[in-house]
Amino acid sequence: MPPVPLAVSVTSFFVMANPSPERPVFNDRYEIHSRIGRGGMADVFLARDRLLDRPVAVKVLFPEYATDPSFVERFRREAQAAANLNHPNIVGVYDWGRQGGTYFIVMEYVNGRTLAEQLKQDGPLAAMRAVDIAGEVTAALSFAHRNGVVHRDVKPGNILVSPTGTVKVADFGIARALNSTSEAELTQAGAVMGTATYFSPEQAQGANPDPRSDLYSLGIVMYEMVAGKPPFYAENPVAIAYKQVHEAPKALSELRPDVPRGYEAIVMRLLAKTPANRYVSAEDLRADLVRFRSGQTPLALGALATGTDPTTVTARSSAAAAATTAMVRSAQPVQSVDATRVQPEIVRARPIGPPPDESYFQEPPRRTGWLVAGLVALAAVLALGTVLIVKAVSKKDTPAVEQVFPLVDVRQTLLDAASKTLTEQGLVVDTVPKASDSVTENEVYDQDPKPNALVSKGDKVTLTFNPPKGNVALPSLVGLTKDEVTRQLTALGLTAEYTPQESDTIAENLVISQDPPASAVKPGTKIKVVVSAGKGKIEVPNVLNLDLATASNQLGAKGFAITTETKADETIPAGKIISTDPGPGITVDKGTSIKLVISDGPPKVAVPNVEGLTLDEAVAKLTGNFQWSTKFSDVPFGDPRDGKVISQSPGAGAQVPKGTPVTLLVGKALPAPTTVPTTPAPTQPPTTKPAATTTIKPTTTT
Repeated sequence: MPPVPLAVSVTSFFVMANPSPERPVFNDRYEIHSRIGRGGMADVFLARDRLLDRPVAVKVLFPEYATDPSFVERFRREAQAAANLNHPNIVGVYDWGRQGGTYFIVMEYVNGRTLAEQLKQDGPLAAMRAVDIAGEVTAALSFAHRNGVVHRDVKPGNILVSPTGTVKVADFGIARALNSTSEAELTQAGAVMGTATYFSPEQAQGANPDPRSDLYSLGIVMYEMVAGKPPFYAENPVAIAYKQVHEAPKALSELRPDVPRGYEAIVMRLLAKTPANRYVSAEDLRADLVRFRSGQTPLALGALATGTDPTTVTARSSAAAAATTAMVRSAQPVQSVDATRVQPEIVRARPIGPPPDESYFQEPPRRTGWLVAGLVALAAVLALGTVLIVKAVSKKDTPAVEQVFPLVDVRQTLLDAASKTLTEQGLVVDTVPKASDSVTENEVYDQDPKPNALVSKGDKVTLTFNPPKGNVALPSLVGLTKDEVTRQLTALGLTAEYTPQESDTIAENLVISQDPPASAVKPGTKIKVVVSAGKGKIEVPNVLNLDLATASNQLGAKGFAITTETKADETIPAGKIISTDPGPGITVDKGTSIKLVISDGPPKVAVPNVEGLTLDEAVAKLTGNFQWSTKFSDVPFGDPRDGKVISQSPGAGAQVPKGTPVTLLVGKALPAPTTVPTTPAPTQPPTTKPAATTTIKPTTTT
């Protein structure tokens, strides 16, 4: 029987009168099993690809939108944009087509949870775990940006985390190729596309989004991962849009005092209102995340301290920089239909199996004409309100262009006067005392940057001066070992007061800070020196028999790094933790990498070939690794297959878990045939008379 075509709507299709028990099949290939999601424009169904025998997710556009050319074109563009992005951190798109009266997209089926679900169920993440997730999202965005695609809707609901910890970015439903020329034909001018909580200030203002807009949205996600909530909240999308443009987020350290400064600096750089003040590209962001993850100081932290833009001096390949520049220049105006639309759903984990009760597929109540009209009117009002409010306030709050100027020459002047001159220009002054016989006391004789170098407000200028005689030039001690500090201070006639302090970034026994800083001090002055005590010690928690996501959260919350490997195990269920290295209860340094050994289920063995063997011979070969059962099949009497295995299931060579039952079909001969005896014909009497006989009587002689 041919597959049933999609009729009026997908949901009504499942309950319409149909005597056939067969499941609906799209394009003679995709067998629909159950609905696993529903969004603003489409349903998502779990299906089986009959050709490749694998689970897939099928997104089906609502029939009422299938007649709208703009929706169909956007649906087609979603499939086309995502299908061209083949990357391990991007949900793959395999196929798309038309069925009955609507359209569908076939996507990779991801067994896992969205980041939004994980945050809701498990709470905020540790900073290191958040960096791991952000790093994989950045890898996906970097690949998309290099291929000319901006996602434009990065949010926790579009980030999937599998049970093994793999992160994938989904739903390029409103992604746009940067060289697209058809955007204006698909959307209405003046509207905003995206989700208000996560879109960038330029999206809120209807300006041109580019790859840096995705980075801002990722900054919102990184903020939410550790804070437990996004930085901007309001009662409606219009108010959120206003905050995105004009309000600064509350410092992460106020919400989570344990958040490392480097992580906070990276997030704050991503949340810069002006795109030029964010990372130049996703590659730059990923490089800074790697620095932070490896214990180095991220460039973003230096930017906060000095007011400079570290990405301007980051070594990037000319190809990557040129690609980013080209993408930014080619960005087209942003337009959309509704800033408050229900976002497309994410394909989530649901095991393949029998479909839910029929009521699951019942058609929801029809939208009445009044409801549709009301929603359209509300969407129009909100979109118009966003544009009007943002335009009204953006004129007075538009950030000014950062001005640069040549640095004045303050050499051959006294330190106080030189410092005052630079401070009045908005520069940050640092001083280095260094004795010199060629200049007077307190005279500045060197500066960095050099005179006439281009600087801007907030830049740091280091002045080297000749300290007064009788005072001691205290050098910078930061980064030196405790022994080196003791030797230097003793030689200068100074003493030290050491204070240990745990640090996740500074190696043990190195100086973190000093008081006073590098300056001229009196002999005998006691210098307060803070020395790193290392990362501190912590006990490895017991995560045995937990799933990977739960174990990762528990370990990440305590600052551990995580590596994984899989191993077959006959007793621990697949996906659960078998062991850890170091093991539970062992005290180790904070930040130590913990290796998790994850069960891959029972070991698999090859099924032997027992066809043609007697039952006893077959059982002997199966015993030890497999269970077995027998079925019999009649064969003629005298057939050589009598008492032997005719076929087996699973077949020979199949890789199956140890202990799998093998069914044997054994030949059983029919009884031997019996011979029916024949009855002999009766003897016929003779047809002639018998010859006369003569009886001779015996004679007796006397």
